[in-house]
Amino acid sequence: MTAPASPVLPSAAWIEQLPASVAMLVGDTVRYANAAALRLLRAQQPGDVVGKSVEAFIHPLDLHRALARLRHAEGGGINPVTEIRAYTCTGAPLMLAMSSAIVEMDDQRAVLATFLDMTERAAMEQRLRQTDEDFQRMMNTMQDVFYRTDAQGITRYVCPAVKNVLGYTAEEIIGLPAAAFYPDLAERDALVAEIRKHGAVHDFPGRMRRRDGVIIDISISTQALRDERGNYAGVEGIWRDITERKRLERQLEHLATRDSLTGIHNRRSILSTLEQRLQRKAPLSVLLLDLDFFKRINDRFGHAGGDCVLHRFAGLIDQERRSRDDFGRLGGEEFLLILDGADAAEALQIAERLRAAVSAQAIALPDGQEVQLTVSIGLTQAQPADHGASDVLLRADRALYRAKQQGRDRVCG
Repeated sequence: MTAPASPVLPSAAWIEQLPASVAMLVGDTVRYANAAALRLLRAQQPGDVVGKSVEAFIHPLDLHRALARLRHAEGGGINPVTEIRAYTCTGAPLMLAMSSAIVEMDDQRAVLATFLDMTERAAMEQRLRQTDEDFQRMMNTMQDVFYRTDAQGITRYVCPAVKNVLGYTAEEIIGLPAAAFYPDLAERDALVAEIRKHGAVHDFPGRMRRRDGVIIDISISTQALRDERGNYAGVEGIWRDITERKRLERQLEHLATRDSLTGIHNRRSILSTLEQRLQRKAPLSVLLLDLDFFKRINDRFGHAGGDCVLHRFAGLIDQERRSRDDFGRLGGEEFLLILDGADAAEALQIAERLRAAVSAQAIALPDGQEVQLTVSIGLTQAQPADHGASDVLLRADRALYRAKQQGRDRVCG
């Protein structure tokens, strides 16, 4: 059996070759520093370090802790690595990782200390802490909701603003499926499908349910997350509550498409609807309604009374019409009713029912007086040769004219 090789003990000169910084201290004074230590401390010559007290290099707030560790080493202990703040010979700040132990040299006890430069790591950690603090501050002050989910749709992060929007704290939401807050799962599926297809979405519309059960409108801008292999790993982005914006949009749309007096479709809206219905090439009938002798009402009761009559008449027809039909005011006392899917026979039946309902019900004015109304109705059907709404309206107008000529309070086709 081969005997184990005896260990080879290097000479002291090898310390100069170490990449780590080494210093030997007696008491509080540096007695030796290797080349790496001199470079670390930016010394021009050994005398800039050797013979100096450690107080010249250690930050005042860390000096007591550093000296205590040196005393511990002098007593025979071995100090684990600790980080201390220090200075170079030029006064530049350093962050050092120091470890020390006792050594015997020339019958004298000394402390052998090793140092690693942690300045850049400390600066990086500080930058990371600052970045994290900035991120948290931003998240804490956001009005919109920043969120992140994993590939399974589980919420992994949501900012505190969610409490103001949904009524749940972030802690209550994290760990739950994002889909749990959607009133219609199909809307969530559509969002995920769009993200998977395009990688991101901007101002994607959606809805969520608040803690109190109220459904709110939201706008989502988000992007897909990928793992190191490029696989889908979830999404992150921002969504905001746009309920008020949607309400205003609906209000503006209502103002743009509704007659201000009667609340039904205005001229532009009802004619646009007629054009759309005609493009479907499906069975369609149209009723053109005109109040009989309306000028007499205006002359007798004034424009306020006339407006009241128009409003009550529109309400009556709106109540009597079928839910799938569209009703609008063309102007003055003239109205248009689009009968979806009605043939000539059904349209005539509906028109006669409406005419009878109008003549059977007196309209009460605010001053207590009553007005008895009749209405003349022109009826026509959409035809394959029609080029648009104008062709249909022309026939309906001619039919209405015949109804007027034949004595009013009647339906003509």
